[in-house]
Amino acid sequence: MSMLLLILGMGLATFAPRYLPLLVFRDRVLPDDVKVFLGYLPPALLAAIAVPSVIAPVDNRIEITVVTVPYLVAGLVTLVTGLFVERFMIVWTVGLLVFFGLRWWLGAA
Repeated sequence: MSMLLLILGMGLATFAPRYLPLLVFRDRVLPDDVKVFLGYLPPALLAAIAVPSVIAPVDNRIEITVVTVPYLVAGLVTLVTGLFVERFMIVWTVGLLVFFGLRWWLGAA
């Protein structure tokens, strides 16, 4: 029973912060400045999540080794591919192929 309450509580804790702003602001028109600001949030959050794992993938230390080179190169190739190709699956596939290809070639698998 306590596990069920824990799951329900965590579901509510996850759902409420997403739904409450929609409930509060559903009848309001946001100013243009707020809309512009909100447009920058998804790329900023994605960068905040992705960049540390590309720059410092091992023990949160920034160093250039055989283990970290595939992360750096694949991250840059994925970024450049994403600038020119609009289809996510192509960008994702290119990044993974470069990453695992480099790991295989460098023997860091």
